[in-house]
Amino acid sequence: MKQTLKEVKYAFYLIRHPFKGFWDIKYEKYGSLKTGIIILLLTIITQILSKLYTGYLFIGPKSAHYNLLETVLSTLSLYFAWCIANWCLTCLSDGKGTFRDICTATAYSLLPFVIIQIPMIILSNIFILRELVFYNLLNGLSYVWIGFLLIISQVVTHHFTLSRTIVVIIFTVVGIIALAILVLLFFNLIQQVLVFISIVIEELMLRLSY
Repeated sequence: MKQTLKEVKYAFYLIRHPFKGFWDIKYEKYGSLKTGIIILLLTIITQILSKLYTGYLFIGPKSAHYNLLETVLSTLSLYFAWCIANWCLTCLSDGKGTFRDICTATAYSLLPFVIIQIPMIILSNIFILRELVFYNLLNGLSYVWIGFLLIISQVVTHHFTLSRTIVVIIFTVVGIIALAILVLLFFNLIQQVLVFISIVIEELMLRLSY
């Protein structure tokens, strides 16, 4: 427990000193996948709180039947799609990071979302509409910070140059889109097979009944 708290504390240092931070969690064991999972869970909880408690002026009308599972699954799907696509590409481009390294570094990169979004949920219930620009600025800052950390994590984890990192990230995004299309096609195929099987069974049942 004490070690986990130490690693969580170090995560706050990492987001301010990303080059040294990502190096230390990979080579000096200042971090772990377990702590990365904790940060990922905190990100999911923050998203849920944001959906439920962000002020009406900033999120619009809320659905009476909020689907919590959808938020959890969409976040986990995007996280693992990024990690899988990035691992596949970096293996082909001689990256030095393992799948575990990628999962850990990616999870650590999400911490700014938690740090910024929690105060934003509170402020959204205090701010008036004229202060929307400040709200959007803070919201944008969280995503820019995450993007910056993801870039640095690629540079440090895989020993890439900045230009090579940008290319890999672009192809990772393309890979995520391709992966999503393949998954959709797979489930569509499964659905069609199940429909065909049910039709065949119904037809057999009808013929046997005569």
